[in-house]
Formats: sequence, C-alpha cells, structure tokens
Amino acid sequence: MRRRVRWTPLRLACLTAALTIATAMPVRGQDSTRTPAGARTTAPARDTAAARTATVSYVTGNAVYVAAGRADGLVEGQELSLIRRDSVAATLRVVFLSSRQASCEVVQGATDIVIGDLIRFGPAPPAKPTRQQQAGVAAPRRTTRHRLSGPGLHGRVGARYLVAHEDALNGGFNQPSVDLRIDGQALGGTPIGLAADLRTRRTTSTRGDGSSTVDGRTRVYQAALLWNAPGSRFRLSLGRQYLTAVTSVSLFDGGLLELNGTHVSFGGFGGVEPEPANLGFSREVQDYGGYLQLHSAPSSARPLSFSLGAVVSNSNGVANREFAFAQASVSTPGISLYALQEVDYYPQWKVALGENRFTPTSTYLSGSLRPAHWLAFTGAYDNRRSVRLYRDAVDPATEFDDAYREGASGGIALLGHRVRVGADVRRSSGGSVGEAMSYTGSAGVDRFTPLHLSLTGRATWYNTPTLDGRLYSGRVGVDPFAPVHLELNGGVRNEDTSPTAMVPGTTHRHITWYGADLDLSLARGWFVSLSGTREKDPDGNTTQFYGGMTWRF
Repeated sequence: MRRRVRWTPLRLACLTAALTIATAMPVRGQDSTRTPAGARTTAPARDTAAARTATVSYVTGNAVYVAAGRADGLVEGQELSLIRRDSVAATLRVVFLSSRQASCEVVQGATDIVIGDLIRFGPAPPAKPTRQQQAGVAAPRRTTRHRLSGPGLHGRVGARYLVAHEDALNGGFNQPSVDLRIDGQALGGTPIGLAADLRTRRTTSTRGDGSSTVDGRTRVYQAALLWNAPGSRFRLSLGRQYLTAVTSVSLFDGGLLELNGTHVSFGGFGGVEPEPANLGFSREVQDYGGYLQLHSAPSSARPLSFSLGAVVSNSNGVANREFAFAQASVSTPGISLYALQEVDYYPQWKVALGENRFTPTSTYLSGSLRPAHWLAFTGAYDNRRSVRLYRDAVDPATEFDDAYREGASGGIALLGHRVRVGADVRRSSGGSVGEAMSYTGSAGVDRFTPLHLSLTGRATWYNTPTLDGRLYSGRVGVDPFAPVHLELNGGVRNEDTSPTAMVPGTTHRHITWYGADLDLSLARGWFVSLSGTREKDPDGNTTQFYGGMTWRF
C-alpha cells in the first residue's frame, strides 16, 4: 500500500521533479522517505489533567490531518494516540505543523482512520509511586534517557537503497540515497529554532540496449531559522519553508510572520518559489500575501477556525495570479468540516476575453457527521484543477484514486471497537477521466488476537463513457513480536472497453500486484524497513526491492 513504484523513464523524471511536501490540504500524499512501524503501543488510554484532545479533520492517502497545531503545544516528531472505545487504536507522528493544524503519518495500528476520530496528546501521566517512595526512602538515581522530541535538537538520518527492473524493456534502475531531517526548538535555552530537510540520491538507469544514465542530485526541502519563544504569541520563520496556511503556495523561500492571540491570529509572508525540477533557488516567481484567522481558544476541546486571506503572485515582474481565499474548519466529536474557496481577480485583458472580474476558481469541501460513536456519514466535493500530488510509491489503486479525484462523493461507515465497514459513491467530473461513476465498499478488522492481526479489504466498481472497471485490493498485517511488523498486500484491477466506444487497442486490461513489507524497531531510535513488490501488467512486469535504515535522535 505504500511501497509500490511503477518505474518508467517518464515516471522517474516526474518523481525526480516532485516536491514531497505536506500542505494544509493536499489530495494524496506521503513523505518521500519511508517511515517504519516503530514501537507498538498497546496500553489502554488514560485520562489525565494534562492530556489534550482533538479530532481528525482530514484524511488523504497516508497523511492524517489533526485539528491541533503549534499553538496547542504540538511539536514535530511528537506521537499522538487515536482513541476508540477507551483504547489506543493507532499511533500517529506529527510530520508538519502550522499554528492550528498538524499533518501526521500513521506509525502503527488502525489504517481505517476517518474524519472525526478522537486524538489524544500531551505529556504522559505521572508514574505510580514505588514502594520505596511510599516508605519515604530515596530511590536509586537513574540516568535520564534522551528525548526524541521537545526542546533541543532532534531529527533523523536515513540510508536507503531502491532497485527496480522492468521485464518488457529489460531495463530498470538502482538508487542509493541518504536523507537528513532536523528539528530544533529552544536551542540553548533561547527562542531560536531551526528546521532542515535535505535529501540526496544517485539514480543509475539502465536501458534494454545496455546503455545507462546517472542522475545524482541533492535537494533541500526545508532550511529555515525560527524565532518562537515559549508562550510567546510572536513567531518568525526565515528560509525555505512550508506555508501550510495557503495551499496554493506551499513551499517558498522567504519570511513568515505570525501573531497568535487567544481568538485572533494574523500571518504575513513574502518570498520566491523554488525552481520546480530540482528545487534550486529562483527569483522567477514572487509571492506575497497575508491572512487573518478567527479561532477558538487553544485549550478548547472543540476547535474551530475561520480564515480570510489574499495572495499576489508575480512572474518575472508581471502579474501571474491574484486571488483571495477563505477557509473554515470545525472539529467536534459529532461534526467535522473543512471548507476552502479561492476567488481569482482577473486583469482587464482577461475580462475583455469574456472572463468575470472575480471568478471562483477552486472549491473544496470535506465533512463528517457522527450521530453515534458507531455511525459516520461522510461527504466531499473537489473541483480543484491543479493540486500538488506527491508520492514515493504508487500502485494501481493509488493511480485510480488520483485519476478520479475531482468530483463529489458521499459515504457511510459503521465503526466498531476493532471493526469497520464502509461504502461510498463518487461522481467524477473532471481530470484525466472526465465523467465517471465509482462505487466502493471496504471492511477492516484491526489488532485482534495476541499477534495483533489486522485485515483490510476494498472493492471498487467504476465506469466511464468508454470503459467499465473493477478494482480489488487487500492487506494483512501482523506483529509477531513487539518490535516487528509484517505486512502482505496485493490487488487486481480489470478494465473492459465499452463495445459502443470507438477506442482502438486492447479491449480488456488485467493488472495484478502483490508485495510484502517488514519493519523492525531496533533499540529506541533505530528502524529498519524491507519490502518487495511485483506488478504484472499487459505493458510489462515490474519487480522492485527496497531496504532502508533510519536513526532518530
């Protein structure tokens, strides 16, 4: 589900050019480095005075968005607990932060996360006094273990190797890579912090005639200095950074100023966008803007916010795009809603061509209604024409989801303690597939038996004016030992060209894929990931192997 890459020269070029970022509301995505399962959390959740709660506000691909952020005390790398029926159903790790929203990855546990799921975070409850302490006897002094998050310098270093082979072309590639991610807060007891994300890789591609090409590049995805004193409402960030408050800008080189009050926040930014292909510094596109946000108090158990902002973008000194945007977010145990609307201002020469002066150009709605803890209704509408899609791995199922993104959808889910059954229908109205209808049913059982066995399955039926298709995929995961996670996954995708469609070529297309993943947690900060996948396609079969080791500090 995470590992599959179908490699062709075009796909490899696109991947090399992709920006692996987490914006406030992308459509599908995940970090370009692999994150292993890590330590397993099996203890039941405990209520404490220090614990805080929030809810899941959005789910996309392998990214889970939580309605809490830096203003609520979250930090990059912090682990959050997803609670169902008073027990921990999944563990999430914060990857990217804005003031009041966090983008997280699933470390372990349930993968059938839905909007409105309860998230608990905060310091662990105090330990129960030992018998020595109860008797008034001083306990032996123990060495404090180094924390992996919080004030100070933290991060991760990873070494990875990816190799793929395509039978049809008798070619493929191999790619060793190294990545470094650093997060620093309150360095040396000062308000200064830093954020850095650097990745280098060397890709050697081999063609069927025996020739080869080498592409070695180092990219900087983040390199920023921060000023954010503890408890201060003032925050300043300078350098390459993610602008999570404005989805159409995302990554930029420049400055961001935030003033956060109890119920009102303000942000202003200015800078230039990096060169798209290799993320080199460029002055070609300049972006300037600001936003005002009204929100609930940081300590509120039912966070809500409403934002208004405007952005001016110039290309080589000429107006490129001018637009205003409005965002609203409501997150309660019963209702979750996220809404985004962008309105472009067109100059006179576009008005002369028939455009309106003010034109709604991008609308996104996503919501969930939970009248009972076991029942959820979901709905979404998306007509965004240009959305940054970023993946380090794809399979026929993710390709389908990306192609059929635009349109409206609605669904229902029945949620049990460890069981989930759902169904949804989507009407696609844009993108590469045009008009289409799809119907999906899914079911999952999570972490049952002493081996923490998890099973999930999905079936999708879809049709367009030119074809009918079926997609079936499944996953089985098991934790035979506390630091080990093993997963098997695979699927089938069939497409038949409609007899009435005047489409040349194959009338039937049959694709299968299967794979295995193994994640190991070695000691406290060391993780190892191994995976192998195989896809059988009419255009050729592809085999891939991946191995990686990460050290967190």
